[in-house]
Amino acid sequence: MLYRFKMLLKRFGKEKSRPGDDTLLLKYNAYKSLITHNTSSLSTLSGLELLLRDIKPFTLDYFVLNIESLIVSVENIVKSLNELCAGKYQELFHIVENIGGEVLGKLKRPRTFESEELVLPLESLCRERLNDVGGKAANFGEIHNSVKLPVPHGFSITAYACYYFLKSNGLIDQIAELIRGLRVEDTESLTRVSDEIKSLIMNAALPPDLEQAILDGAKGLNTEAGPDLRLSVRSSATCEDSEASFAGQYSSVLNVSCNSILEAYKEVVASTFSPRAIFYRRNKGYAEDDIIMSVLCLSMVNSVKSGVMYTVDPTDHNIKDVIISAAWGLGVSVVDGSSAVDLYRVGKVDGKIKMREIAGKMHRIVMASPEGLRSEDVPSNMRNAPCLSDEEIRQLMDYGTRLENHYGEALDIEWAVDQDGRLLVLQARALNPMTVEADAGQAELPSEPNGASTHPVLLEGGHCASPGVATGIAYVVTSDRDLSGVAEGAILIGPQTSPAFVSIMGRLRGIITDLGSITGHMAAVAREFDLPALVATDRATRVIPNGEEITLDSSRRTVYKGRVESLLKEKKKANPMEGSPVFTLAREAVSKIAPLTLTDPYADNFNPRGCRTIHDIIRLGHEISMREMFRIGDYLDDDEGKAIRLRVNLPMVLYCVDLGGGMRLDPGKIVATTEDLTSTPFTALINGMTHKDIKWVGGVGMSVGDMASLFAHSMIYDPTTEGRFGGPSYAVISKEYLNFNSRLGYHFAVVDSYCGPEANENYITFSFKGGAANMRRRERRAMLIAVILERLGMTVDRNGDMVRGEIRECKAEQLIDKLDHLGRLMGAMRLVDMAITDDSQIAWYADEFFKGNYSFGKE
Repeated sequence: MLYRFKMLLKRFGKEKSRPGDDTLLLKYNAYKSLITHNTSSLSTLSGLELLLRDIKPFTLDYFVLNIESLIVSVENIVKSLNELCAGKYQELFHIVENIGGEVLGKLKRPRTFESEELVLPLESLCRERLNDVGGKAANFGEIHNSVKLPVPHGFSITAYACYYFLKSNGLIDQIAELIRGLRVEDTESLTRVSDEIKSLIMNAALPPDLEQAILDGAKGLNTEAGPDLRLSVRSSATCEDSEASFAGQYSSVLNVSCNSILEAYKEVVASTFSPRAIFYRRNKGYAEDDIIMSVLCLSMVNSVKSGVMYTVDPTDHNIKDVIISAAWGLGVSVVDGSSAVDLYRVGKVDGKIKMREIAGKMHRIVMASPEGLRSEDVPSNMRNAPCLSDEEIRQLMDYGTRLENHYGEALDIEWAVDQDGRLLVLQARALNPMTVEADAGQAELPSEPNGASTHPVLLEGGHCASPGVATGIAYVVTSDRDLSGVAEGAILIGPQTSPAFVSIMGRLRGIITDLGSITGHMAAVAREFDLPALVATDRATRVIPNGEEITLDSSRRTVYKGRVESLLKEKKKANPMEGSPVFTLAREAVSKIAPLTLTDPYADNFNPRGCRTIHDIIRLGHEISMREMFRIGDYLDDDEGKAIRLRVNLPMVLYCVDLGGGMRLDPGKIVATTEDLTSTPFTALINGMTHKDIKWVGGVGMSVGDMASLFAHSMIYDPTTEGRFGGPSYAVISKEYLNFNSRLGYHFAVVDSYCGPEANENYITFSFKGGAANMRRRERRAMLIAVILERLGMTVDRNGDMVRGEIRECKAEQLIDKLDHLGRLMGAMRLVDMAITDDSQIAWYADEFFKGNYSFGKE
């Protein structure tokens, strides 16, 4: 566009030099750049907020990439704003730098270690050393040192030792590069990357001091256990056995000789990057930097029997039973589910054995010679015999009670009985992350909740801007001036969303509006407040009585009369990453960038010094740029022309900036009509927009009365007056050039065109984005527009609800016809996103458009 614009000014220069044109061109291009980056910034900001509301996992790298993209876009907003306003807002650069630097600094924090010890003895292990030795080893130390229960002898190879090993071999950066951008859903790529990382680790040499420290630790165990010592080399990664259990994600190498311990150590370290471990971390919200592999080395227990004990029923914590599973031999088959096991249910209070399910145990896992494991047949007299005696069950119950009292929560405990009949504890971890109860309420919501059918439905439809359920007294307002009377605990019912609502959100239980968008400022703040919000209902202010007690279910997009208790008891769908390090960092970052504190453009603090967040800077830049563009005529000499108001029968305030030959006005005239237009492309576009069959009031599938309200609040107002929910549309024109930047309700359209006598210079670019409906409906409208543009002969690119079309090298008469059709398209597409409910309808709408049925009525 800039090339065409310069070419146009050069052509004008042959006729007459216009000193105001250079200033206008610079300002216009700065404004257009600012608007582009404003849209991009808000889209990125909305996406970051929705990441925290969605149930889909995301990586820290992906989040940081979006933050960096957002900061770059905002820097470009500030750059464009200063170009537009002659450098008046330089201080905004420093504000962006300070906020962005603080946020990115916390997201990119370097890995630190509390200790640089390589090996720690069992006596040093405790929960206070969690970051040094990982959850499994820390808990193991608690069992031995604090609860005083019998465990195997052992030592820990620290997390720092792993970092030291990888760093010494230059593997940290190599691994990061291999994992960066990896799509864990692509199993083939996941496996390939995992195998490559494992090969790098297994072929790397341990630093001599680390190698010696490990061998010395094993030698110490050898002294205690004797020359036949065999080791269990077990994973104990940082974050393992924490909020997320990581159960079964990493390797443990069993029955290892002292001569093989170094290779076993590297194998456990390599398991950090097994396909399942990478996938699990990604889905549970852990960054690669969060996980460093500590390794717990224990004397191998040659167990006669082994198993697992849950100190509560894992499917329902309200049932006060202990669940015990048991098998002959090593516990591998119990934890991996590869063999049949005995199952016992024991009353937690009275210790009575409520259930015994004795399985036929045909095989068991035992220690092989000289190393490793093997499967063997269970002797026939033991196959159907119970593994545990009543006394052993009582002993397990005692161990479980002592451990649960120490930890203060339900536990998953691994145990074994050795050849001498000693009951040993091998592991204990919190049961909560693994329970079915933790997933309760995560299934899809039924279409109608239990108990709701007895309550009259006041409203259905609209868009869920912030999910949730709330009950309260409806308070209906008609403008922002009514907000002062909103009572505590009310559900606000308003004609449209407004940043002014922020000031009373602390009093509200929910928000419902006739108009609004899920990507708007208020919707973003409602999500921040975790406030249920339903927008774009079209009729909430008319159908919900003021003072009525109501229940808002924004997730189902329904409003009920009265209080629906069954709804209030339902659990919201949770993000599976919630509570994870990545999620916690992301939430903290969003709290620094997303809140909008500059809600009133007429307040004293609406200036750079009032900006507290990135969102504030975006809002400030957009508002100031709109004001500056409104005054753009001030930058032209009085006798060279100004921004002229164009009176046209359309629902918008429209200003034209004539670069020369675009309109014919008598001297002193400041308002033009379509008869004054001489711009070829703009005249063609206006002709289409004002076509007799285009109806700007009313809409598909809506009554005229309903649409009148929607239309009234979709008008675009003068941004320097009290109307704060829109702004003027601008047309920069010449005889042969048009750049039309319009906002029609909740969507944006831009037409850029040159239409002259030379076909090879002629072109149209058209873009359209937005809408009041949900994303899927907006996408359908974009698909329909794409079909229509293609039938007009344009090259089309569509991404989500944004569609862009382009055509070049057309004769003038062909281009005029296409511009006329684009004008009709802009009018006809206004509310189609509210009407198309299925992809199969798109072809019909396209056919009807070319038949001239622009309101899409059905006979």
